[in-house]
Amino acid sequence: MAAHLKTHLPHRRMDALKRLAEVLLALLQAESTLHRKTALHLPREATPESKTRVVARVFHDAQLTPQDVTDVLLPLLPEGKLTL
Repeated sequence: MAAHLKTHLPHRRMDALKRLAEVLLALLQAESTLHRKTALHLPREATPESKTRVVARVFHDAQLTPQDVTDVLLPLLPEGKLTL
């Protein structure tokens, strides 16, 4: 998924895109935008607090706009209503 993100966000570093990919997949699995709920789905060996901070940093990244997230997620999801 990071390679897919790179095509939409070419200005971003690959390590940041990997974190973004992890968080986006966790977001879909959690079916929630609450950081603590999303963090439970991150595939990392870390404390829940640490995972929550990762999610918060990705969501609050000044270089990431809501349009960036939408542009990346929509092609990956089936057609229909998406509420974030």
